[in-house]
Amino acid sequence: MYVIAIYNLKENKQDLAGALAAVLKVTPFEALSRLRAPGNGPCVVGIVAEQEEATRLTDQLEANGFSIVTLSDDEIEAEADQWAIRRFEFSEQNLTVESNDGKRLTVAYREIGILLRGIGISSSTTTETVKKRKLDLTSAVISGGLKLMKTTKTVKEVTKEEREGFLTLYAAGHPTLAFHENGLIYDSLGPLRGLSRSANFIQLIAELRRRCHAARYDERLLNKANQTALLGPLLNPDAYIVIATALLAKVLITEPRETT
Repeated sequence: MYVIAIYNLKENKQDLAGALAAVLKVTPFEALSRLRAPGNGPCVVGIVAEQEEATRLTDQLEANGFSIVTLSDDEIEAEADQWAIRRFEFSEQNLTVESNDGKRLTVAYREIGILLRGIGISSSTTTETVKKRKLDLTSAVISGGLKLMKTTKTVKEVTKEEREGFLTLYAAGHPTLAFHENGLIYDSLGPLRGLSRSANFIQLIAELRRRCHAARYDERLLNKANQTALLGPLLNPDAYIVIATALLAKVLITEPRETT
């Protein structure tokens, strides 16, 4: 699978709708709906199965003046293979992390290039035992009416989903590090540690931004509407947020930094 997106969009996106509609063979109205990504993109305009199809579509888009970013299956799988971070420690020059499966890594702040903040779905599964009492005619007959009811037990798994903040960190030469608000231990914040997970998560982000001077920070994925606009009609943000982060990271690496 190849996911194809356009970026570096003009402010007046309506002017691009005609050209995009011609390439995608859709109506101008549908093409305009694809261009509603926040800022200058990216926004997904095509998902194709084969490399030949991807090449044809990207060539046509580029011929019509669009800037293109493409994700292959390998890139999507690499993004999905993030380290889910459990613990973190700040030192003067480095960030040290420990993943949920016990792997440890130390990254210099100067190596961290991108910080992407967003909101995603977290799920947890618990086991519940449900007890029910009902009339048992057989037991009633045998016991002479002394035992009318019986209790049955049913064990079932209950999956709970809720929204939580995340921060995805990219450093050249290192795996992608994913910090999820509800999955972190915040002890290392020390005196900066607050009373709630949300406050501690915001504090973590503030510390990383303060220490990672060279990193580009992006929070477009904090908004569900922005996620939907970026991924387009074929990709549900709840299931494919990893594609959104991969696209944004690739674009931020490609785009030159603004200077003031």
